[in-house]
Amino acid sequence: MTEVKYNIDYIDLKYNLIKCFLINIDENILDISYRMDGNKITIQIVLLKEHTLSKKIKNNVQNILSKYDVNLNEVYISKDQFNETINEWEPKYYKWLDYLLFSKTEII
Repeated sequence: MTEVKYNIDYIDLKYNLIKCFLINIDENILDISYRMDGNKITIQIVLLKEHTLSKKIKNNVQNILSKYDVNLNEVYISKDQFNETINEWEPKYYKWLDYLLFSKTEII
């Protein structure tokens, strides 16, 4: 019988990103993507203008992803700008990083 091998680091990272951002997600978060470079992870969070990422989320990220060198980039966009790309694959006013974790389709 062949032994099945899993990439535990990959599974651990995805699980921890879900814990940080997708459980009880802030309704003002529109999009989350990230890039890995060795032990460094850059996470881009797109938010509605006039809203900021809560200290609780930032603290959770630092605690949960403590084995990584984490860089959080916050991008702000208006509701109208975000909704301009309905039915289009890529965003118009920002670029996704290498891996997309979450994206809303539109804001009502």
